Amino acid sequence: MNDIKKAAILVCLFLFLSILVPHVFSKEISLPSESQWAFDEETHKAYLLTLNLQLEEVHRLLPNPETTHQHYVAALAEALELLITEDKEKFSEYEDHFTARLDRKTKTNIPDDMFLQAEIRMQWAFVYLKFGHEFDAALNLREAYLTIAEIKRKFPWFLAVKKTSGLLEVMIGSVPRKYNWVLNLLNMEGSTKAGFEELESIRKSDSHLAFEAQLIHALIQGFLLQTGEGILELKNVLGTHPKNRLALFLGSALAMKNAQSELALSMLDSLHKQSEGLSIYFADYLRAEIYLHKGEYLNSISSYRWFINNYRGQNCIKDAHYKIGLCYWLNGNTNDAQATFKVAKSLGREASEADKHAARCLAETELPHIQLTKARYAMDGGYYEQATQILESIQTKDIPTRRDQVEYNYRKGRLAHKLNDIPDAKRYYLESVAINGDEPWYFAPNACLQLGYIVWEEGNLPLATNYFNKAMAYNKHEYKNSIDSKAKSAIAQIKRK
Repeated sequence: MNDIKKAAILVCLFLFLSILVPHVFSKEISLPSESQWAFDEETHKAYLLTLNLQLEEVHRLLPNPETTHQHYVAALAEALELLITEDKEKFSEYEDHFTARLDRKTKTNIPDDMFLQAEIRMQWAFVYLKFGHEFDAALNLREAYLTIAEIKRKFPWFLAVKKTSGLLEVMIGSVPRKYNWVLNLLNMEGSTKAGFEELESIRKSDSHLAFEAQLIHALIQGFLLQTGEGILELKNVLGTHPKNRLALFLGSALAMKNAQSELALSMLDSLHKQSEGLSIYFADYLRAEIYLHKGEYLNSISSYRWFINNYRGQNCIKDAHYKIGLCYWLNGNTNDAQATFKVAKSLGREASEADKHAARCLAETELPHIQLTKARYAMDGGYYEQATQILESIQTKDIPTRRDQVEYNYRKGRLAHKLNDIPDAKRYYLESVAINGDEPWYFAPNACLQLGYIVWEEGNLPLATNYFNKAMAYNKHEYKNSIDSKAKSAIAQIKRK
């Protein structure tokens, strides 16, 4: 059962939203436009408010949802609220609403009714996962998958389903191969290529759901495939929806993932100005991360504390406490750092990768290398000049341990890669792999992943595949799930060439 739970986590890992097989419409198929998914004027207004996270207004407009489309909007609003706030008090209430929607009589000859069932099950797969109910998440994901397959068989012209099926295709197609036996057991298959084709077909359409598909497509590009296209797509979205709170929130996270902390900070500032709607305390966590990147440690501590004091969930709580201690440590306040690290060990849970990494760091007997750590976060934020100065100041005598030697070469490789100095990037990546050996540190597997991206860009597909496979061969490091997923996704794309 533990492997099944892990597989469920991996399937749902990449996106924490509830918004979200392989055939595009052929020219021979006529699309009955009157039968396509469409909101009436009042429901569409509520839907747009939902995507702007003005959820109290949505509940006011739809106090007692009746139609299929009203239930879709109300369910999306509730799921988004739970995913963003992790509010345990609302969980039971909204779970009752979810159960009641499942119990509604579904007409299997009406695609809208079936689509609602697939969507709410997909939403609650994410919600259950967020709240630690992995088995329920896997069960609802499986039911969503089956319902989507039935819709596509009965109604091949129904465009709306491509938003949901496209996301499922990509997620399932990116599950690390060691969990393929679980997918086979559940009779679930996915394809990254097919998923993208489906998302493309709806995000470029005039469907009412095109905006959701745009967001999903951008997030997959940025978080899963590690391309710069993701943030470009989000910026395009914000070009036409500059005040959309959901797009600003997701855009800031994606900009940070793309080492553009200044862009992320400007998005968070814009989000803060759009005060109407759901309070997004996780934005304060992102802001704290940016200040850590910038080396503004007191501002970072303040933002982490605001997040801890206001956020109702548990994800990233341990990491926030750890990062407060880290800020003290990097700022030269050893006593406060040690005291904070001691407290952090007993706080929060270890479900997210950030919390798992924090737990591992807290279990270490030695504190992190100050200069290497500063360089790491400067690079994470895109402050490359600052990172260069830090790394150049490090002397050989300053890196006595093997782990620090591995990290030093890895950081040098990452910086060279970011600055497009490919020969040096390769040289330092390979050096970090050689020194690392079989140690359970994430530096070597991520170096292999990055080497795979480099030689793929150079056109050497066999060597790229070898590096991606090598990245997946490392065991027991804290970023194994995400690195394996990225490597598998890259291999799948190479096979399409």
